[in-house]
Amino acid sequence: MCTHIWRFSRVAIILDNMCVNMAKTIKEERLRWVLPVIKKEIKLVDAVKVCPYGQRSLERWVAAYKKSGGTGLEPKSTRPKTQPRETPIRIKERIIELRKNKKKCAVKLLDDLKKEGIAVSSRLIGKVLKTEGLVRKYRVRKLKYKYIKFL
Repeated sequence: MCTHIWRFSRVAIILDNMCVNMAKTIKEERLRWVLPVIKKEIKLVDAVKVCPYGQRSLERWVAAYKKSGGTGLEPKSTRPKTQPRETPIRIKERIIELRKNKKKCAVKLLDDLKKEGIAVSSRLIGKVLKTEGLVRKYRVRKLKYKYIKFL
């Protein structure tokens, strides 16, 4: 039991040293929690008890630090690298070309594209035309209310 209290006092001393300056980046924050574990100043289990992050996060950060150093702690993008379902550019260009030449709506352009052997939906054609700015902006007529005066 005495060693258990000693552990927490040791953790508190290390944490006091950590809290001198606030971390400016995510990498710095992760380094603050990983370095004492890497240098064997405290155990990972003890760090988890006072750390605001989960044990699994600390384990991943320690592994990343061991694998690639400080660069392993930088946050990585979760953005997809490709869009596999994106419409091919040649189809988009053909839609734009037909619209400029024939001035037809999306449904009528769909028939022309089907005759050429291109299978797309009318909604896709409408989206492409809208993103290219080839659709008219329709104005909604404002209602004018006429009030009847009571005598």
